[in-house]
Amino acid sequence: MNTTDRKGQVMRRRLLPLAIATVVACVTAATGLAAGSTQVEHFSATFSDDVCGFSGTTAVRRTTVFRDTGNGTYFMNLSFFAVFTADNGKSATLSFHGPEKQTSPSVIDEQAGTVTITTTYLGVFERLSITRGPTLTRDAGIVSLVRVYEYTGDPNDPVGEGDPISETVTGLHGPHPELLSDFSLFCDVLGPYLEAP
Repeated sequence: MNTTDRKGQVMRRRLLPLAIATVVACVTAATGLAAGSTQVEHFSATFSDDVCGFSGTTAVRRTTVFRDTGNGTYFMNLSFFAVFTADNGKSATLSFHGPEKQTSPSVIDEQAGTVTITTTYLGVFERLSITRGPTLTRDAGIVSLVRVYEYTGDPNDPVGEGDPISETVTGLHGPHPELLSDFSLFCDVLGPYLEAP
């Protein structure tokens, strides 16, 4: 599966823009930490949100343990929860758990003006559930994502804070219904729950 120009299309990114910021921050941190060093970060925030056409509030909690593994690569263990509460009182929780690693250095193509980064995720890639209730959709197992970013021109901060230009899924093992639906399943299962009486 190869998808391009995902800006505004990935529903989980609409719900959790801070999750993507975590990935970009890791790429940046990998260039700024000494090899072998570890960084632990705790983060929480609450903000007004609009998810699948429903307005409400999202509360986010994230813990990351990040280790620079040298040569522009990293290993991170992530625990991420976001609880969206719609204005009608219904609530859903999105979570990610498990390790993430970049096993090869970023590939900078100065002529094309791009940076290619391959990241492998293990564990629960994405779980959407009714808060304190049943699971609506769950992606788990191994997946690698090859993302292409616009090159900033700075090898010490090659991707800045930009969104990927393209994203290709490789090495898919385990159930990934949301990923294989090109992230359309998220609103397909969440919308009916939020609008039901």
